[in-house]
Amino acid sequence: MKDKTSTHICKACNNSFTRKYCNQCGEKFFDEHSKSVSHLGEEAFHFLTHFEGSFFTTLKTVFFKPGKLSIDYCNGIRKKYFKPVPFFLFIVVLYLLFPRFQGLNMRLDTYVSKDYNYHHLALAVAKKKLIQYNGDYAAMAVAYDTKSAKLAKPLIFIMIPVTGLLLFGFFYKKRGYYFDHLIYATEFNALYIGFSYLLVPLLMVAIGSIFPSSISFFADDGPAWIISNCIVCIYLAFAFRRFYNLKWMVAWPFALLFFACYLLLLGYFYKMVLYYCVMFLI
Repeated sequence: MKDKTSTHICKACNNSFTRKYCNQCGEKFFDEHSKSVSHLGEEAFHFLTHFEGSFFTTLKTVFFKPGKLSIDYCNGIRKKYFKPVPFFLFIVVLYLLFPRFQGLNMRLDTYVSKDYNYHHLALAVAKKKLIQYNGDYAAMAVAYDTKSAKLAKPLIFIMIPVTGLLLFGFFYKKRGYYFDHLIYATEFNALYIGFSYLLVPLLMVAIGSIFPSSISFFADDGPAWIISNCIVCIYLAFAFRRFYNLKWMVAWPFALLFFACYLLLLGYFYKMVLYYCVMFLI
C-alpha cells in the first residue's frame, strides 16, 4: 500500500495530489482496494451507520424538540443532522410511497363542485379545457386525476419558500435573514407532512382495520383532524418560543395566527396552483 505522502494523479481533473482525496476536485484516490468486495461492504456499512445516526437524530429532534434543528443549523451546528432540505425531500418520498393517501390532492369533481370555495374559478378553467376534449368531461376528469396524483406530492416543495415568506412577515424583527425563516419553514413543512399526511393516515388505517366503525372519526374536518391540528398548533408555540425567543404569552397567539394562515395557503393557494398546473399539462 502506498504511504500518505505518495503523489497521485487525479483521474477526474489530472491534478497531482497526496493523501486520499484530490485537493482540487475532491475525487478519492482509486486503488486496488477500491475494487474489492470488502471495500463495497465498508461503504455500505458507513452509509447505513451514518444515515441511521443522522436521520434518526434529525427525526427525533424535529418531533420532540420543536425548533431546535433550525436554531442549531442557523448557528452552524450541522454535522449531526440531516440537512433540512434533504430531510424534507425524504419525508416527501415516504409520502409518495403511499398513493392511497389522497392527502392534499383533490379530484377534478371536487374542484368544480359548488362545495368548493373557489369553484367558480376552477369551473371557468374546466369549461375552456373541456373544448379540447370535445365536451367529454369523463375523459378530462380521468386525465386530470391521473396527472394530479403524480404532480401533487412533488409540488408541495413550493410551500417551503411560501412558508418562509410568511414567517419572515411575522418575525422579521426577530430574525433579519430570510435564510433563517426558510430553514424553519423547511423543518415545519417536513413535520406537518410527516405528521398529518403519513402518521395520522397510517394510524387511521391501523385503527380502521380493527374498528371499521371508527372511519368517521378520521373523516375530513372530523375529530381526528381537529385533534391533529391542535397538536400541531401546540407544537408551533413551543417551536416559536425556542426559535424566535418569544415569551409564552406571545408564542401562543402567534402560533394560532400563523397556523391559520398556513392552512389557508395550503388549502387554497397550493391547491389552486396545483389545479392550474395540471390543467395546463393535460
